[in-house]
Amino acid sequence: MAHCLVVEDDELFRLGLEITLAGFDRIEGVLTASDGEQALELLRRQAVEVVLLDLGLPGLGGLETCRRIATDYPELPVLVITSQEDPAACRRLLLAGARGYVRKGVSAHDLQLAIETLLQGASWWDAQATAALRGLGHSAGSTEVASGETQDEVSGSRTSKDIPGLKLLTPRELEVLEAMAQGWSNQQIAENFGISLGTVRVHGHGIMQKLGVANRTQAVLRLLDQRIE
Repeated sequence: MAHCLVVEDDELFRLGLEITLAGFDRIEGVLTASDGEQALELLRRQAVEVVLLDLGLPGLGGLETCRRIATDYPELPVLVITSQEDPAACRRLLLAGARGYVRKGVSAHDLQLAIETLLQGASWWDAQATAALRGLGHSAGSTEVASGETQDEVSGSRTSKDIPGLKLLTPRELEVLEAMAQGWSNQQIAENFGISLGTVRVHGHGIMQKLGVANRTQAVLRLLDQRIE
């Protein structure tokens, strides 16, 4: 069971989220905040397992709130829920530490799946956000530099994280993909990583969604193609 913090300045939408979340099996309680400052204050007093964060907040703003939560509570997953359509915002959120992104109007089923995915340690970027991030990666090409790196540090050789799409994977998702490339079954991955079979499937779903492929074979080929280059 998990406690969820909803950070949303629109009172009616916030209430709607509270009602929706209350119907989810994994959610035990819901806290709410109308801005980033209030959210950070609540987090200092109350432990939660997942945060739903609106991007268009007054005051501190959604992006900076996300960055501060990720810095102060690195194990706490943040799911951004927004009506904005700026592809560049997806990259900024990724760098700010967001673990997921859905659009307002998302179905209750998909919202529940996104939250459960984050609670299991994986990430969830909806189809539009994933496409936007892959598009940004392709347009930047191999010269794109990740946050905190210099061009000299990455120009010598490319790793799997440099591939558009693959660089969106979390460290655990990348480990799972590497295991798949070694021919491990889902059961073997679960046993070796000390995680449940369901969690392995969640990671597999996240990997395929981010890479834009239909199955694990295609995902592995994306990784192997890079090793051949």
